[in-house]
Amino acid sequence: MTTLPRFFSPRVPRLRARAWALGMLLALSGCNNFSGDERQQAEVIGNFYRIHLKNHAPGLPSAEELKQFEPLVSRALYSLLSRAEAADLRYHTVAGAQAAPLIEGDLFTSLYEGATSFAVQSCDSEADRASCQVAFRYQKEGADESWNDKILLVREEHQWRIDDIEFIGNDQSSQREYLSDNLADAIQQAE
Repeated sequence: MTTLPRFFSPRVPRLRARAWALGMLLALSGCNNFSGDERQQAEVIGNFYRIHLKNHAPGLPSAEELKQFEPLVSRALYSLLSRAEAADLRYHTVAGAQAAPLIEGDLFTSLYEGATSFAVQSCDSEADRASCQVAFRYQKEGADESWNDKILLVREEHQWRIDDIEFIGNDQSSQREYLSDNLADAIQQAE
């Protein structure tokens, strides 16, 4: 016998079920203007940044966060992230725990402090590659910054995955032009 999740149970008032459905509709409304591949691309980006904003850790992702990213990023980007994490561990083993991290600040957005919200604006595809403009905003402690970055995707195993990030920002980027460049620099610094 199949049991339905509690929010669909007859015991739960219909108002709660309707509120949940409305919440889900609003959460997905950022993708309403997209169709087909664009919707899938926006969903991958949305899932990636929801994980990242929830953890909101500066620098390289933790092993747990990296594991959560694995189904959302390309094999090449996952390899770079894993190699950078290993390089950071080696670096701190030699330099000591008090040494500054190889990468400081937010790794996945142009702004050092990171973002507090995001919205996928548009996606363009050509064969198995795509790029999506993402609007970011940082609103905290009196600060209010907005900027766009470009998320580059590749289709692997019939799924869209994030392959790199082009940091466009508003001339406030603490990053090099691409995420892959930042990771390659971190790996090289640790050698």
